Amino acid sequence: MAIRLLTAGLAGLLVAAMPLAGASAAPQILALLETDGPAPLICENGKCSAEFSGFCLQRERPDPKHGTQYRAEGGDLTLVVTDAFGTVRRLPAGDYLDISTLRSYTAVRISLPESVIRELGAVSVALEIGERVALIPVEGVGEKDPQSEADIALALGPQRALGQKILQQSAAESGAVALTNRTLNALPRGRVDDETRTGLWGRAIAPYSASYPAESVSRASGIYRRCLAKVEEGSFFNLRDCLEIGHDTLMLDLNVKYWEAGPES
Repeated sequence: MAIRLLTAGLAGLLVAAMPLAGASAAPQILALLETDGPAPLICENGKCSAEFSGFCLQRERPDPKHGTQYRAEGGDLTLVVTDAFGTVRRLPAGDYLDISTLRSYTAVRISLPESVIRELGAVSVALEIGERVALIPVEGVGEKDPQSEADIALALGPQRALGQKILQQSAAESGAVALTNRTLNALPRGRVDDETRTGLWGRAIAPYSASYPAESVSRASGIYRRCLAKVEEGSFFNLRDCLEIGHDTLMLDLNVKYWEAGPES
């Protein structure tokens, strides 16, 4: 019950934070947060993927539904592939990637077929996201209000620039988002045992924490500790559900700052 109530509450915040356009209108263009280095893509069931953070650039457009398809523009996405001998290559991600929304505009899943990894002669792959990447929705059949060239130009230019400025001015919050996203990607799917759950921060996150402001580490570790406690007391079935809400709440706070600032001309 607690999971349903909290998830419904966050969903209500996301919907209430913006007016929705008509059902046939294209969804929002999103900003994709840059990574602090290559983010490993985990391969299973024929796909290699990870979750990445995003926010809405167009408050007036409808928020995307789960699984909405996007394409990346405006910045660099780089595949970092490693072969069996430890040789590392950096390649343009190009058309390899499949990008779809996970939770409204706050999180997307980026994946590529595991067969591509084999074709590249690699044993592992990571994705590095550069500055000012934007995600443009793939146009759907029958859309009466698609994204125009002017809409896309505005989003890739002044709106994305403002979003980058807000992130830079909010280093504590954006750092906490990045650390919480890293925690989510390091967490195995489904319910995990106590040792894996309680050791997650020290094993997968603490080695990177020195690169972030102290307040970022405090906020992200606070979310992690609270979620551990909620799983222990039975308020949440698994750690992932709780961390997702923590991540999306942080991301919503940043998005509100962007909306309040208003697009630059």
